[in-house]
Amino acid sequence: MFNRKMGFAIVAVLLSVVLVLSGCTKSKSPKDALQASMTKSSEIKSYNFKGSLKIEDLDIPEDAMAEEGAAQGVNMLKNAEMSWTGAYKSDPMTLELNLQLALKGDLAITFNVPIIMTQEKVWVKVPNIPMLPIPEDIIGKFVELDLKKLAEDAGQEMPSMDIGKSQQFSNDLMGIIFKHIDEKQYLSDIKAEDAGIPDSVDAKQVVQFHVDQTQIEPFVNTVIEKIAPEVIDLLSKNEEYRKLFQITQEDLDTAKKELADADKGEIKDGLAEMKKELKKLDIKANIGIDKNEFPIYTDATIAANVESEELTGGVTLRVVSEMSNINKEVKFENEIPSGDNVITMDELEELTGGMFGAGLEDFDDGSLDESLLDEGAIEEGVTDESL
Repeated sequence: MFNRKMGFAIVAVLLSVVLVLSGCTKSKSPKDALQASMTKSSEIKSYNFKGSLKIEDLDIPEDAMAEEGAAQGVNMLKNAEMSWTGAYKSDPMTLELNLQLALKGDLAITFNVPIIMTQEKVWVKVPNIPMLPIPEDIIGKFVELDLKKLAEDAGQEMPSMDIGKSQQFSNDLMGIIFKHIDEKQYLSDIKAEDAGIPDSVDAKQVVQFHVDQTQIEPFVNTVIEKIAPEVIDLLSKNEEYRKLFQITQEDLDTAKKELADADKGEIKDGLAEMKKELKKLDIKANIGIDKNEFPIYTDATIAANVESEELTGGVTLRVVSEMSNINKEVKFENEIPSGDNVITMDELEELTGGMFGAGLEDFDDGSLDESLLDEGAIEEGVTDESL
């Protein structure tokens, strides 16, 4: 009797161990994994990042490049690649972004543009670009942009730089989206090797988001009928979110009315016309999630082909981004610029004869927008914690 009881006890213990281990190693569903990673992203206080953006294919018919220099411009884009590295910490808020643009072919050239951002200021290092007549004595110096002053000159409030609040909004937004989309239609698990994720990336689970032109109509209808109204309600109920994006309640009321008044027949006709002209649309993103549920890697490819009277051609873009050293001490390559190493916007325009003035005047035309300054937005042209 004793031996039999001991035998049952040993079997029970072994079964318990097996169940516990299986529970620890089992991956979450793609939808649950992405939602968990978005929630965990709000805990990120510091990290290093790197990424790249490349045009892998650009097909434009010759008759569409009749303007002088158009063909040369297209060829330059075909051989261009933008990459970046950087670091971020939340306290005090500091972001360093080192952009590199490489042009290959007959006009091969590579130049770097370091950018540093704090709560109220941005510094952009003047690069050495041989094709531009930039005075030698300002090459390597930092142009200082005072965001608070620019906002005051534009008659606007200082945009919010609350990265944590931005991440919280992203979490709420993704929660609304995931609630209404069909997981089986858009999301799937994929092996890291099949996704092409480097061995150096320690991804416990990889989720693939995939949509093509056949899925556009149901997705757009879902956005109009379910997702957009809930997003408007979310913003209406949260004043901090409205301040974050400088949106008024009147703006939201107008959007809600326009959404309710939208003619379903016109939407259907517009989608039918788009489907007719859109010969190909393929969006695929592989998101690598580590053992701590942080989204540490994204590899996204967008391929599209259009045939219409106004536009014909195709393009394939690929964006890769990676995070590391999450919530660890991060090192910045550049110190906060000061002293003789800094020049003002006015000094830059004076020294370059207004060469850069036209592009930077846009900051003063009322277009100063939080989305241009938010770190998450910088990195999405650049990464996606939100992807």
